[in-house]
Amino acid sequence: MFVKGTFKKASILFTLSLLPFVFGYFLISFILFSFIAFLMQFFRDPNRNVPADKGIVVAPADGRILKGKIDRIEQVDSDYPLMEYVLEENEKGILISTFMSPFDVHVNRAPISGKVVKTKYCPGKFKVAFGDVKTENEKNLIVIKSEYGRIGVIQIAGFVARRIVQYVEVGDEVNIGSRLGMIRFGSRVDLIVPAKKFKVMVEVGGKPKAGETIMVALK
Repeated sequence: MFVKGTFKKASILFTLSLLPFVFGYFLISFILFSFIAFLMQFFRDPNRNVPADKGIVVAPADGRILKGKIDRIEQVDSDYPLMEYVLEENEKGILISTFMSPFDVHVNRAPISGKVVKTKYCPGKFKVAFGDVKTENEKNLIVIKSEYGRIGVIQIAGFVARRIVQYVEVGDEVNIGSRLGMIRFGSRVDLIVPAKKFKVMVEVGGKPKAGETIMVALK
């Protein structure tokens, strides 16, 4: 499966790529065909086998190819950027951050079933999405109210990523594993859950699959 509109874009580019080939500009055609291949792999949107277990939170993003991985797990509080929309005052949260390489699937998925109660877009810079980009880079927060409390997903744009796309709106009901949006090209996604209710099921360096990998489970 692919993101809606991918085949239309690819067919237009394919047609344009044939023109330099016909006139003998093979190198230009090769470059254009390579770009089409990258476009097709980037906008792929495969189906996922969402686990049916109770009391779990699954990965909102893929981090599987090349440097894609879970690269930060830490405890945060309401003073951390955007946490005032996710955590109660004096409540502790667990933040699990997944770096997505440009070759990972970039469609983000709902980590849990519930109702979207808050979204907030924050314009910013487009620095490389490694390390500490929590205050400077462009980002988008989606908060889902579940039966286990509020769960936050933060889409963070990176050096290559230049557009964050959100599929859901406040008031929408989402199912675990359903599509929330996507970030176009390399980026990262943060997951935030209440620390007092959940235990972490993954480790730094893990390779999560959106909608399938169990990130945390009820204590």
